[in-house]
Amino acid sequence: MKKIFIAGGAGYIGTRFCNEFAEIYDITVYDHFWFGDQINNKVTKIKGNIKNIKPEDLQNYDAVLFLGGLSNDPMAMYRPDLNFIENSAIPTYLAFIAKQAGIKRFICASSCSVYGHTKNRTLTECSKVKPSYAYGISKLQCERGINILEDNTFKPILFRKGTVGGWSQRMRYDLVINTMLMTAFTKGKINVNSPKLWRPLIDIRDVIEGYKLAIESDENISGVFNLSGGNYTIGNLGEIIHESLLKAGYNIEVNYLDIKDIRNYKVSTSNIEDVLGFKPKYTPKDSVNEILSNIDLNNYDFTKKEYYNINTFKEVI
Repeated sequence: MKKIFIAGGAGYIGTRFCNEFAEIYDITVYDHFWFGDQINNKVTKIKGNIKNIKPEDLQNYDAVLFLGGLSNDPMAMYRPDLNFIENSAIPTYLAFIAKQAGIKRFICASSCSVYGHTKNRTLTECSKVKPSYAYGISKLQCERGINILEDNTFKPILFRKGTVGGWSQRMRYDLVINTMLMTAFTKGKINVNSPKLWRPLIDIRDVIEGYKLAIESDENISGVFNLSGGNYTIGNLGEIIHESLLKAGYNIEVNYLDIKDIRNYKVSTSNIEDVLGFKPKYTPKDSVNEILSNIDLNNYDFTKKEYYNINTFKEVI
């Protein structure tokens, strides 16, 4: 079994990854566990701060994954100082000591937020990047810091993920697909902000498959990859979720709003398809249906603070 070290592995994506692959990898998760612990007990768990990890702590691992940091714009803007530490400096430090420990494969979570605002062009990894918000800027700094370290002994893979949706044992409702579903049941309507803007979206199952492909890839593969399932306007996404709920028997209205947002981008996934063999299997409709199949709407509390990263973050810092 390959030994995998996951920094920040108890979050939304990390929890699903660990629970899916606990049988095929020897996984160690290093995390604050701010949002609790929903991870399979076959996984080794260490509570701590990533800045305290030393090279000797990473000995004998086959791959190191960074899935930590502040996870969205609200957290980044609430504490921009911590945003640049946790999303830029910390993952670069982790990559630095992973290289010192002799680990060749380092995998890091970046974001399509690095693209900022574009004129509805489909962007590749070679396209110009100019993020406007603290979160996207910090992710771009992270990419550049880690890529400096690449050589024949250290091969990082960085994923510019689209906005993730779908079910996880460590659930979030502050991501656009999940948020639309949540407001449908808590407010009786789907709020569609800025319906003409584009976003790359991806189901959480496709995300963790992307990480698995990176772990299993030829050790000399490296670089930045767009990791997305498809490009959708926010208006189109609202229609998809509305139709899914109608088919499930829920008559929910759609509320279109005109809220300004300077994030507008769609991406190409031809690079990750060619190099890593990635093929997305799921759509936003699949994400919605999996959430519905895992919750009992008659006894479900959408208001728990751990479902919204910014709420918990304000309590723990």
